[in-house]
This record gives sequence, structure tokens and C-alpha cells, in this order.
Amino acid sequence: MTGMDTTTIHESERQARAWLVHLTSGTATREDGEAFRRWCLASPQHAQAFARMRQMWEDIGPALVHRRSVRERGERGERAPPRHEVRMGRRAFLATAVAASVAAVVLARHGFPLGDASGDRGLRTAIGEQKHVEVGRGVALEMNTNTDIGLRSSAGEVTGMRLREGEAVVRIAPSRTDPFVVEMDDARVVSAPGASFAVRCVDGRSAVTCLDGQAVLVRGVETTRVKPSQQVAFDDAGIAAPVAVNPETALAWRSRVLIYDNLPLSDVVADINRYRPGRILITDPDLGERRVHARFTLDQMADVATLIKDAYGAHVTRLPGGWVLLS
Repeated sequence: MTGMDTTTIHESERQARAWLVHLTSGTATREDGEAFRRWCLASPQHAQAFARMRQMWEDIGPALVHRRSVRERGERGERAPPRHEVRMGRRAFLATAVAASVAAVVLARHGFPLGDASGDRGLRTAIGEQKHVEVGRGVALEMNTNTDIGLRSSAGEVTGMRLREGEAVVRIAPSRTDPFVVEMDDARVVSAPGASFAVRCVDGRSAVTCLDGQAVLVRGVETTRVKPSQQVAFDDAGIAAPVAVNPETALAWRSRVLIYDNLPLSDVVADINRYRPGRILITDPDLGERRVHARFTLDQMADVATLIKDAYGAHVTRLPGGWVLLS
């Protein structure tokens, strides 16, 4: 075995340990499971390192569970999980991990397809991409990163759109008299000529922010009017009351700037992940709860993990494909 081989194995084991810490923390999401699967597929050594770490984990698992239980009993309360997180149970993690190990052995030899082939004729932006589009007579869109929109047409005219994922600003010209309906989740937004508003559907939570004119959110039998500089959010739990927002801050992405005011670092990182390839994961719950006032430009996304490291003293573990663990 050469010195380089030994170094590579040690690096794989170090990364496997970092994954193990995060994926058994109880805060891992399905996306994290997918990231872990990709890491296993990236190299046979990753899958082998994981197998060794998993055996170790099974050997010491009961002790880790006991230690975590003691720590949790010492806490006065639990922070509500961020809305974007879909937690994986220990059993679900194991199922994903075992599947990843098997897939790594098989697919590392034969390759695997990436991307999708949905054939969607709608509008899309890639991660980090922004786009201005005239979608019809008197209707213009500003699309943000990683956004997927389907257009509704009738008799050759665009009559509306469905925001499947992401966010966009919709501007209706005063001269357009035909209705333009925006569908999002199980709701729709009805607007008047001259209105402009932002719609957002990210991680199961949706929101409408009015810039000019008036937008009306209709969901089931509920109708909510959204006035300029107001935002209404909704999810499976219902529709929140309208809140006042500063559009220049809430929609700063239009100027290629991201502004965060007193938010947990975990929420900030979740939002930043929408703008960069790969994914940043916080493996230390205490670090994730740190409150953040920050301003980043989209041009800084490649170095954002280093900026967080410098600002909060986080330890950075970099993985292939742009994946970064912060602890």
C-alpha cells in the first residue's frame, strides 16, 4: 500500500465519520440522505469506509444513544425544527445507508444516470441562475435560482402559470385586461392590472409578497388580500396572518444580494444551499442555532462556507461535489 493510498483511505474515513455524526444526530433530512448516497457513489473507498464506520456505529450505538438521552434531559426545551427540514428516523437512515452501500458496490462499476428527463416545456432556472422572461402580453417574470414554472395557455395565449418550486416576481402591465392566475401548491393568486408580486414555494412552505397594486390569495374557501409591502405565508398548517416586510430586504435576491436579519444559522444555510451546487450541512446543533445578521452577494456563494468559518469559528470538512460539513 502506497503512502497516497493510505492518505486517501484516511480521508475517506474522516469524511465517513463526519457523515456518521450528522446522519445519526436526529436532524438529518431526506436531502441529507440523498447527499450521503451520492458521496458513497463517488468512490468505492467511500462505501468501504462507511461500512467500517457503520460497524463501529453498531458496536457503540447504545452508548451514543444513552449519552444523547442524558444531554437531552438536561435541556430545558427543544427548538422547533426548521420548516424546511424533513427529519429522518434512525431506522429510515439505516435503510438509506444500507441501500447506499449496495448501490455503491453495483453502480460504482457501471455508472449511474443523473438528472431527469421530464420533458417539461415550462420555464426553469438552474442553481444560481436568475432570468427575466416575458411570458405573454403584458406579463413579465423575474425568476430566481432553481425555479420551476409551468405556463397555462388557451387559444395560443398565456393565461397563467404554476409555480412548482422556487420563487419569482410577477409583473402585470396596466394595459393587460385579461386575467393572469398564478397557481402555487393548492392555492392561487389573482391579481389586477398594474400589480406586481413575488411568489415563493420552497421546502413545502409558500408565500406571496405584494410589491404594487393588490394580490388576492385564494385557498379553498379562504380569501386573503395582500397589500403592498405585505407578505402572507402558508403551508399544510394553514395561512398565516399578513405581515409587513421590507421588499428591498425580503426580495434582495433581485439585486444578487442575500440579507439575513437575526435568523438561526441553520435557516441561513438552508437558504444559501439554493444558490450553490452541492450542499452545506451543519453537524453541530449548537452552531446551527447561532443567530445571524449577514449579507452575502451571490458572487460569494463559492466561498460562503469559508466566510461562515471565519465569522463563527466553525470547522469545515469539504466533500466531493461541493458538499461541506460545518461543525
